[in-house]
Amino acid sequence: MKKLFEDMYEGEQAELFDNSWGINEGFKDLQEKLDDLVPLEGKVPFGRSKNKKLEKFRVASNLAYDLFNNGLMNRKSHFKQFFGWAPPAQNRHYQYSRHDWKRFEESLEPVLTSIIQEAAIEQGV
Repeated sequence: MKKLFEDMYEGEQAELFDNSWGINEGFKDLQEKLDDLVPLEGKVPFGRSKNKKLEKFRVASNLAYDLFNNGLMNRKSHFKQFFGWAPPAQNRHYQYSRHDWKRFEESLEPVLTSIIQEAAIEQGV
């Protein structure tokens, strides 16, 4: 299964898909299957043992949501700690251009794709 993901992602086919909030559209169905495994509230059960990758997916998804929905008004420091970067505050209203949002999506996509793949392998989906 991992080899299939790697071939799809590393080949030219990956360029056929757009990104939406950092999620490669080619992995949207897989992301939705993983979302179904995440509880509506709280952490993933056994998130420090048998479900580590699913818990990492949950955290990454929540942080990406906060970026694209709230401009990181709630979790900027956690986002920076998790992903190693965070968008600079252009001003106190976090007004970014369309180009900025596209750049954020492009920066997040390879990281989120990797997290999705690892969680899918762990969960057998």
